[in-house]
Amino acid sequence: MIVIDSNEAAEAPAIAETLRGAAEVAVRPLDAGDYLLTGQNGTVLVERKRVPDFLSSLKGRLWDQLERIRSFEGTKVLILEGNVGFYRRTGWNETAVLAMMDKIAVEMGIPIIPTPDERGTAAYLLWKHRRLGEVREPRDYPLRVARRDMTVEERALFTLEGMCGHKTAIALLEHFGTLGDLICFVRSNPYPAVEARLSAVKVGGRRIPESTIRTIYEVVNFRFGSGTR
Repeated sequence: MIVIDSNEAAEAPAIAETLRGAAEVAVRPLDAGDYLLTGQNGTVLVERKRVPDFLSSLKGRLWDQLERIRSFEGTKVLILEGNVGFYRRTGWNETAVLAMMDKIAVEMGIPIIPTPDERGTAAYLLWKHRRLGEVREPRDYPLRVARRDMTVEERALFTLEGMCGHKTAIALLEHFGTLGDLICFVRSNPYPAVEARLSAVKVGGRRIPESTIRTIYEVVNFRFGSGTR
């Protein structure tokens, strides 16, 4: 199985289409990385960066993204797509760029795989997927990545945001005070009462969508083992 992050599938449809033609593919939001490869011999989380995007993010969001990938317990890979020497035409200090790449590969332990273009990226992903081996039996795989050093508050947010998103999780926890109080309320009341109270909670000045409230209600009240996994 190859899981493609929803945003990545929209940004690189040619890669997604190539993968669909040769492997089982699912598109859904990933908490970290752009591609999650699963097989009989393990899992691989892949972040794809075009060289210009890589350079523009070196002073900002790239490091947050890599820290989240780093916490993944399987194999981690950073694909650097395009002409790596592009930095010479953009005024970047060559030593600084190479030092940052060294930090990613050596200090953070995330190998960097260069590919010439999207075709090369797809070829690498399919090769890596084949190396993992076909899954003969259904297996679980993580779609979200938790840091090992999260605080209790962060873990409460992490638990809830899987059902409703980060901003809504914050609003609900601020409203109820604790994750336990929210779950207890949802478990103890019929859906109309739950919808009425949760829809009164504002997120960025807007009410929580009914579809999100229904998801929370169904997940909290779901009896594990009673549905198809």
